[in-house]
Parts: sequence; structure tokens; C-alpha cells
Amino acid sequence: MIALGEGAHYPMLSFATTALAQAYPDNIRDVGFFAQPGDEAELNGLTVWMPDGVYIPQTTPNLDAAKKFVAFIASVPGCEAQTLAGGASGPYLINGCTLPADVPPAVTDMLPYFAEGGQNAPALEFLSPIKGPALEQITVEVGSGFRPAADGAALYDEDVRKQAQQLGLPGW
Repeated sequence: MIALGEGAHYPMLSFATTALAQAYPDNIRDVGFFAQPGDEAELNGLTVWMPDGVYIPQTTPNLDAAKKFVAFIASVPGCEAQTLAGGASGPYLINGCTLPADVPPAVTDMLPYFAEGGQNAPALEFLSPIKGPALEQITVEVGSGFRPAADGAALYDEDVRKQAQQLGLPGW
């Protein structure tokens, strides 16, 4: 619906731009991006989903080859290979990696948030070892206007505290 102009806004991760580009190549230039608005426009920021991790088992019989592959993934040629294979759905977080000029507007719209003075931060999942089990329900309540944001934040803090205690984590 977004690609066809039948919807106005849809909160999603930017990886969907590659799927939109494949399914609606004639409409992808009509799809843009903006971060969730806040109370103060100059403080508005972008929540960033971090890149996938790549791990090597200690038991691998091919440690040198695995290390070379991981180094390739995190290199400029690796970024270029990823872009060639699947397109770019956001800026690369690897020094020297650049985006091609023909990325969708939804991708270029994100770039100011990564520029000097831009506002961005990793998503909660990357900052906290605990995710409260009621997060989805709380965010739906807040986003739907059933619960004020401050009350939702307090409820989530309590949800996380209970989860940490159930897991037996120290300091909670």
C-alpha cells in the first residue's frame, strides 16, 4: 500500500526497501523515510537496527578460512558484494563503505541521521540484555493512545525488572 500510494505511513525496518524495490520497481522512488516524530524536532532521532553478527565456532577445522571470510564481510569489497547481491537498505556501518547513487529515497532520507551532528542510537535490543515480555503490548497501547507514553515507560521499566528477577540477574 505504501509503494502504491494507498498508505501514508508505516513503521518498519528499512530492510523492507529491498523487497519493495523488487516488488514495485516503478514505485520505489515514491517511498521515503522519516524517523518517528518526537516532541522536539531538533532532538528527533533515528533508531538503528544493528548489522547481523557473524560468529566462528571454536571447533571449526577451517579457522583461517573463516577469519578471512569474516574479514571480507566487514570490508569495502564485502559491502560492494552485499549491495550487488541484494541492494542496500541503509548505510553501512563499516568505514569506507559507500552507497551507490541509485539507492531508494527511503535509504538516502536516513543519511542525515548518520552525518556529523545527526541523531541516532541502536535499538533497545542492542543496549539492554533484557527485553520485557510485555513490550509489544505496551507499545501498542501507547501508540494507539490507550496509555500515555510516560505511563507506558514506567510499566515497561517494571516489566523489565520482573523479567530480570525471574532470570535471577544480579542488581535487580
